[in-house]
Amino acid sequence: MNIYDIANRANVSIATVSRVINNSPKVSEKTRKKVLDIVDELGFTPNVFARGLGLNTMKTIGILCSDPSDIYVARALSYFEKMLRENGYDSLLCCSGYDTKNLKKYINILISKSVDAVIMIGSKYISSRDNKSLIRNTAKSLPILLINGFLNGENIYCSYYDDFNASKKCVNMLYDTGKRNLLFLYNSTSQSAKRKLDGFIKGCKESANLGNNFAALLCEENNIESILISLKQFTKENFIPDGIIAGDDFLAMIALKFAKQNSISVPENLAIIGYDNSIFSKVSYPELTTVDSKLFELCSHSVKTLLEVFDGQLPKKITILEPAVIERDTFKSKT
Repeated sequence: MNIYDIANRANVSIATVSRVINNSPKVSEKTRKKVLDIVDELGFTPNVFARGLGLNTMKTIGILCSDPSDIYVARALSYFEKMLRENGYDSLLCCSGYDTKNLKKYINILISKSVDAVIMIGSKYISSRDNKSLIRNTAKSLPILLINGFLNGENIYCSYYDDFNASKKCVNMLYDTGKRNLLFLYNSTSQSAKRKLDGFIKGCKESANLGNNFAALLCEENNIESILISLKQFTKENFIPDGIIAGDDFLAMIALKFAKQNSISVPENLAIIGYDNSIFSKVSYPELTTVDSKLFELCSHSVKTLLEVFDGQLPKKITILEPAVIERDTFKSKT
């Protein structure tokens, strides 16, 4: 039995149960009595499920990620650790990968450490049915926050970027500057990557009406030489792109290297747009035009949501941030 059983038995939300435990005046006496009667009936005391409400806790948040060396993940970890600490919470990091067996192992470790909530960084966590089921079951005991992904479920709070419209916007930008042979370069099949790909295809088919003059190239081996070989093979077998949209800044830098190796002028003959507005975009030469994934805002909003949940409020379960393209030197707007 857990907080959901209390809420379901009383036919109220978990936030209402939280308000009752917190002695909030925002609950009617009739509802308060109904909840407390069920708590007594089931033999609960507030401390039994306080961890899921953020009451009388260890003040610790579990963070799950796949690979802390990934620049996006590393930035998110840095933001979360600082933001949580500023609000009086410690963080406990587990690097789980995406395999369901390992994910379950590390979730159980975090639960055994009495964490108050779990933050999961990356949309790959919801790429399998087993993972989705595991996450939903875990959310019955404590809040789950998904960063850059969406999963519907009670006690699950999602924040992600509008990758679909961001990619579509990039297509329109390239088309408006005369680019007619577009390539989407990606190395992941995550939910986020799929949104980017779908936006690219939609933009090419409808907004730009490019016919067959666009393609997507999945680089399954995520190393520089393999990706350069894939680009070379693609240009031999298909067409030489004059516009490339990359799934992240790392891929965009490899596209830039490909252009340099083949004496392709950037941005005159090949415009390149990256993704994430990472440090890569500033240290490359020329500097990358890139989509700002607003990671700081995503993390900040997630921490704010978490604190609201602990306070018994009812925050939005889904937050979508809008696209913004940072123009630098690998793309030149029409003047």
